[in-house]
Formats: sequence, structure tokens, C-alpha cells
Amino acid sequence: MKNKQPTATFCITGALEKYKRVDAIVEIHNKTNARFVSGVSSRTDYLISSRKDTSKAKKAKAFGTTVIDENEMIAFIKAGNFPVKRV
Repeated sequence: MKNKQPTATFCITGALEKYKRVDAIVEIHNKTNARFVSGVSSRTDYLISSRKDTSKAKKAKAFGTTVIDENEMIAFIKAGNFPVKRV
């Protein structure tokens, strides 16, 4: 069996400035270890949001999900990796 790299999960809420949502999802999927999930839960590693005061961002924080902005998302894409915090 292949030793697979752990997969981070991410969700996007709100509008992004530099990407259409679908383009961001495809870019992240193709260039990193992360996979898209449609909603925030205790198993979501990252919420990509331009605002940190929305109900979804507050829910994410309550679950322990890291809330990042679009620039942080782009940095993870360039690095080719979303750090995985869960085991």
C-alpha cells in the first residue's frame, strides 16, 4: 500500500476577490493535499472567509476550525500544502 499524505479539509464562505469559488476549489484540489467540504463541522480544518465575524466563522471557531483569508489560502496553494492539524 502507498503511504498517503494526510488530507486537510476546507470550506469556503462568502465571496473571494481574486478567485471565483469553483476556481479556488479546483486550484486547491489540484495543487495541494486539501479537499473541499460543503459545510463546517468538527472535522473541517480550514474555513476560507474574507470576514471573521460571520455566523459560519463563529461556528468554525467553536469547532476548532482555523479561519483563514484569501491571501493565506493563496500562500498554502503556492506552498502546495495545507498543514493538517488533526490526526
